[in-house]
Amino acid sequence: MTLKEAQQLIAQGEGHQIEFKLKAKHPDRIIREIVAFSNSKGGHLFIGVDDDGSIIGLKDAEEALYVMEKAMQELCRPQIEYEYQIIPIDGKRAIVHYQFESGKKKPYFAFLKPFHKRGRSFVRLEDRSIQASRELRQILKFSLKGTATPFEYGEKEKILLNYLGNHEEITVNTLCTVGNIDKQLASQTLIKLTVNNVLKVIPDEKEDRFIFVA
Repeated sequence: MTLKEAQQLIAQGEGHQIEFKLKAKHPDRIIREIVAFSNSKGGHLFIGVDDDGSIIGLKDAEEALYVMEKAMQELCRPQIEYEYQIIPIDGKRAIVHYQFESGKKKPYFAFLKPFHKRGRSFVRLEDRSIQASRELRQILKFSLKGTATPFEYGEKEKILLNYLGNHEEITVNTLCTVGNIDKQLASQTLIKLTVNNVLKVIPDEKEDRFIFVA
């Protein structure tokens, strides 16, 4: 990527597939963005760029590379594939560009400290990275298999689809209420219908929403 191409991407501002970080001093704060890109549609990470898109650059881009490579090896599971470039902006400073593809081993987890036993999974929501729900983690896992999972069209599915016939969306808690079923069964039902391409999940910080596939 040339500096001009980087400038064109940066000019778009932060979004679903673009993230800026001024420094790599605190890589644990960047890891969640990397995991979110890998769990979503991939994206571009620029280090040396301020939140407003100002290209400040780094005095020591090689050090930033070292810090980030160490962090990704220690704090990401499974290991994430990526490409990177150091892009000079003048004789003294440069920016670092990382490109992440949509991962092949979803869901990915960020371990915010090396000694943590359990990681957190994140997905991209507009220009933010939010923690993935249990339902979304299962959907990501099943989506890689590329095959539908068998399910029976029973009473709970009928209630769900009837509800969506009169409402734009449904959540796990809503299905619990209208179907008079427990949360685990409601969750499993929504996961199965999403994996079978009947429903589409819309991640949300409060509670994921499920809608009919258009």
